[in-house]
Amino acid sequence: MTGPARRPRRPRGEEGETLVEVLVALVLMGIAFAAVFGGIGTAIISSDRQQKVTTADSVVRSAAEKVVSAPYASCARGYGTPTPPEGYTLTVEVEYWDGVGAFGPACPTADTGVQKVTLTVHTAGPHPVGDATLEVVKRESMPS
Repeated sequence: MTGPARRPRRPRGEEGETLVEVLVALVLMGIAFAAVFGGIGTAIISSDRQQKVTTADSVVRSAAEKVVSAPYASCARGYGTPTPPEGYTLTVEVEYWDGVGAFGPACPTADTGVQKVTLTVHTAGPHPVGDATLEVVKRESMPS
């Protein structure tokens, strides 16, 4: 009786990986690359969104500073706000105190000396973010 057949040993220097081992390694590397590139893509989108939020906030604050530093104008429609950068729009809404207890869009016949200026910056593009809004209450200075 003879024992089970044995595979002949390969001569030294001819040992290597099989095709299955190479394929498994390639699949694992492909999965790792997909995860890395997916993470990079997410980081780029997040960075773009954060840059837009920061720019919108800067634009709305700059416009608010212009409104605060401008002299009070009776029944004003705007206060010379700056032009926003490309891809951003700035809207200015002025409401007037009616002297009774509310702000309204119509200028009262007798200006009460109080206005609420609402500044809104909207972003556009492939990944828009929410609007940045800031309200400024403007009062007419009283003579001393």
